[in-house]
Amino acid sequence: MDAPTSFFFGLEKKNGQRRVIHSLLSGTGQEITEPSQIRRRAVSFYSTLYTSEYEEGETLSEGFCNGLPQVSEEANSQLEGPLTIQELQTALQGMQGRRAPGIDGLSVEFYKAYWDVLSHDLLDVFNESLASGSMPVSCRRAVITLLPKKGNLQDIKNWRPVSLLCVDYKILSKALATRLGKAVEQVIHRDQTYCVPGRSMVDNVHLIRDVLEVSSSLGINTGLISLDQEKAFDRVEHSFLWKVMEKFGFSAGFIAKIKVLYNKIESVLKFNGGLCAPFRVCRGVRQGCALSGMLYALSLEPLLSKIRSKLQGLFLPGLNGNMVLSVYADDVVVFVRDQKDTDILVDIVRDFSSASAARVNWKKSEALAVGEWSGGLPVLPQSMVWKKDGFKYLGVFLGKEIVVLKNWEDVIEKIEGKLSK
Repeated sequence: MDAPTSFFFGLEKKNGQRRVIHSLLSGTGQEITEPSQIRRRAVSFYSTLYTSEYEEGETLSEGFCNGLPQVSEEANSQLEGPLTIQELQTALQGMQGRRAPGIDGLSVEFYKAYWDVLSHDLLDVFNESLASGSMPVSCRRAVITLLPKKGNLQDIKNWRPVSLLCVDYKILSKALATRLGKAVEQVIHRDQTYCVPGRSMVDNVHLIRDVLEVSSSLGINTGLISLDQEKAFDRVEHSFLWKVMEKFGFSAGFIAKIKVLYNKIESVLKFNGGLCAPFRVCRGVRQGCALSGMLYALSLEPLLSKIRSKLQGLFLPGLNGNMVLSVYADDVVVFVRDQKDTDILVDIVRDFSSASAARVNWKKSEALAVGEWSGGLPVLPQSMVWKKDGFKYLGVFLGKEIVVLKNWEDVIEKIEGKLSK
């Protein structure tokens, strides 16, 4: 471990100063410098972000949710039933220490040290809470701390929110996530690799790379559209998620357990060293919760299922069937063959937005074309432009050699940065 030298104290002081917000831009672009107004602006931004926009649309929702694969009866039976001491202990032992605690200040190390004393009471609280439908405040409340991103730090959007959940909640959610993990692989298609046991984002990168190489060498016209989903995890509407889980065939008892974890949840913004008043969180999956990745994947699957069923996609020699998607969490790449595929994709995305309140930002989405396209490239929505050399996917530059070389430039830059410290 590094000794606490003056260098590290100075570095921490510098980082702390960077996290102090001295001014923000209002919603109309005016500069705000008065501390109380800055605080109100920040709280208003996040409380609005987590305010539901969902409007029940039975016809549209049913159109996306019908025909989804079903969870088996065996999987449902394993999801049911009260939690056990062993499940909680396994969840706790799998947690890393030396992490910032939640609002109660109790760390992973504390629970591990006093597990023999706490375990039975904690189990009783969890099972009673899941049965009654109400969680203690420590499980319902998260602290949001802000970290600076790139760009103008007067824009609240250029601060990355990090939610700190209490360890007791993390133990509970991890135990339930272990149960859910055995069921999601039955209903989440293999082209989605996020949070499904046995799948990896490396598979996505290799797939896109191979598709580009084969299409280029064989002269096959291939279009790849990478969808930018606006605040994807934060925009998951709870009512839509419950409907999707029901359509996947999850038992009412297990859905009820997940609903309890989202019942009357709230967040407190840690701002310039102080805590603001709590506000309700009415949408979004919880950052730092072991269930969140799988819940997000479930909420997105109706969109992906519709895309698979309606688009022709890509046919390559030796491939059994067509290839339509490569997905890791909210990083969605769609393979399109022609204008018809492109138009259908735009229509599906529009309808899914109406059904779920999810939102694709076409202006930030990207498109890559491989091949000659002698008949002309498909017209893209909202003035999007086809790239020809390559693009960045899951942190990796893919495409022609001139683009692929950027992967090494980034590595060299990081090494030089570390050596300069």
